[in-house]
Amino acid sequence: MGGDVPTARASGPRLPLLHYGPDAMIGVAMTLKTTAILSFVLIAASLTVLGASTNGTFSMPDSVLLFADRGHGLYVTTPSNSQFLSLPAELPTNSGVFNYPNLRADGKQVAWGFAVGDGTERRTSPRFVLGLRSVANGDWKTFGDFQDVGAAAFSPDLSRVAFVGKQYIGKSALMLLELSTGEMSSTNSVSGVPERAGLSWSPSAKQIVVEIQHGDQPSEIAVVELASRSKKTVGKGVDPVWSPTGGWIAYFDESSQKCNLVHPDGTGTKTVLDLRRIFGYRMLVYGAVWSPDGKQLLLNEMKGEGPKIDVMLLDIANGKLTRKSRNGLPVFGWVTQKH
Repeated sequence: MGGDVPTARASGPRLPLLHYGPDAMIGVAMTLKTTAILSFVLIAASLTVLGASTNGTFSMPDSVLLFADRGHGLYVTTPSNSQFLSLPAELPTNSGVFNYPNLRADGKQVAWGFAVGDGTERRTSPRFVLGLRSVANGDWKTFGDFQDVGAAAFSPDLSRVAFVGKQYIGKSALMLLELSTGEMSSTNSVSGVPERAGLSWSPSAKQIVVEIQHGDQPSEIAVVELASRSKKTVGKGVDPVWSPTGGWIAYFDESSQKCNLVHPDGTGTKTVLDLRRIFGYRMLVYGAVWSPDGKQLLLNEMKGEGPKIDVMLLDIANGKLTRKSRNGLPVFGWVTQKH
């Protein structure tokens, strides 16, 4: 970032040193020193503007952010610290299959579905689990035995984790893990929820918004009532995320080039970002990340030329778009830092 740093040439024109006196030599030295300082300042300024870091993450004031490094682990960042939470084991499966992690509302724990085995003589498919880990310390605590585990999300009251689990016999299902007992239950009445898609709780913890796939037909955004297991379609698109304040659900359209908002009752749909108006092909991936106050969104933007992610900050009220990182890691969580 900020351009390549000039390096000394091994050959080419040289200064005719024998023809310069001491004053001239001092001037040359000062010019070279000034050039080096200016180059360093320009590079440092570029990194500061982009909010860059050596691990491809960034921080926000008074916040905790969650980033994922595919196949390796998670980064949890604050304005003063960046902590890496490595996977229990680096397996080829975890580099090829990527599921959405989640940060608890108090910033103290993460949830993530990953593989802990690449198959055995009796089982050809990998073994997946739901993993929970404290940000401060400790090892991963794992739950279940699945053919695949998709996106996970802590409930706002911190009592449960919702996730998508695929059994070895049967289809994928929306699962609920009770954190106090470790018991898991399945919402079998809600089918078609894909592993590689976002899901999110309502602030009341009584509803979950999910993506439901219908074969070759466009995916639906549906609000599921947990008590009755009923669901209501509120739009068509992918990767829904409920706002912390409860008034909106953010999701991407089927092309993943528009970010839309809709009220939980299905009214008031509006587009807050359209990438088709920006030069060069881009698409939105991994779902939007709401700010704790529900006024901004962090958006993972994938460019046409490769898998690297640019993270953009969108102010919903005025539409202002600010680049937070370039060619870095995707962001998945944003909560208020507890002091």
